[in-house]
Amino acid sequence: MTKTPAKLPATKPDTDETVSWELAHQWNRAWRVIKWIFTALIALAFLLVIGELYLFYNLFADIHPVLGAVFAIVLTGLLLWLIGRPLLSFFHTPVAAKPPPPPVNPSAPTRAEAITRLKYDLRYLRALGKNPALDGDAESLSNDINSGEVLLMDLRNHEDGDHRHLLERLQKFERDHIEARLKSIDKEVERIIHAEAVGVGVATAASMNGTIDAFIVLWRNANLIARISRMYFGRPNFRGSILVLRDVAAMVVLSRALEDVTDITGDILGSMLGRMGGVLAGPIMDGAINSMMTLKLGYLAKRRCRSFESWSLKQANSISKQALEGVKSQSASVITDLISASGGLTKMASQAGERAWQGSKNAWSQVQGWFGVKSPKPE
Repeated sequence: MTKTPAKLPATKPDTDETVSWELAHQWNRAWRVIKWIFTALIALAFLLVIGELYLFYNLFADIHPVLGAVFAIVLTGLLLWLIGRPLLSFFHTPVAAKPPPPPVNPSAPTRAEAITRLKYDLRYLRALGKNPALDGDAESLSNDINSGEVLLMDLRNHEDGDHRHLLERLQKFERDHIEARLKSIDKEVERIIHAEAVGVGVATAASMNGTIDAFIVLWRNANLIARISRMYFGRPNFRGSILVLRDVAAMVVLSRALEDVTDITGDILGSMLGRMGGVLAGPIMDGAINSMMTLKLGYLAKRRCRSFESWSLKQANSISKQALEGVKSQSASVITDLISASGGLTKMASQAGERAWQGSKNAWSQVQGWFGVKSPKPE
């Protein structure tokens, strides 16, 4: 008599977990599409802002066609030289090594994770040896690399679980041989970011034109990311580089839109503080916001081009969070320097505005007189 195996009860699928996973998957796909759409809209708006620069062609062409053609050629040359050249320099910078992911268990990294991290440290040190900012440090770097290879051999010779005492040596190796070198570059990069933020703020406060503001922001920030990448001698991979350029484009679009907001704010303050109070309040506010945006972009670019997360038992902070912390620490100093540097410019601008309101000769009419006004077209 054969025994038939007893049927096991069918397991009930965990429908809640399945549905939850499916919803999360669909949301991730939708969020990816939303981000790409947002990036495309920024790119379109950026192109429209650049197109606004060429609208000035009509003003010059109305005076004389040759003058309009000269303006278009000069503007194209400026775009290529002031913006295209630093962007080309940015993409010519070598791609920085990508840091390995943090340990699965940060409080107890495995031997394999420690070996992976140390291999990355050695690649990073070799890249630092090619950095022009650290020229003259070749012998010291070679000794540091030899020390790292000795530590790597020790890690490989130990069994998993017996390597705990080597983790402290790994942390010390990164502090003494990598972080110590990066500190000197960090200090110079932060000085550059601070100076560019103040410079952008002063220039946009004095320009009094949204389109010119956008051009200044594009020019100075394209130059800023190129300088930061050269200082660290590294840039993000292609996707990360596109994200940096997206941040620059978003700043240009926002800077153009801010002009209308600050003009309205200046009018409101002018009704309370007097005409000249409104004239000064709007541009200063515009310059301050552009300064803060430049400051944030600088710290984002610094984090991406630096591309080194020190070995830590804590999870690394996000890029945006670190950038915001940098903005908070520098914002008061940047705004103070901006107001101090803008004092003379705004005073001259206000005096020029008063003279214009008192009926001084129109400069644009004078330029028209130099070239001759075209005769009106017959109706």
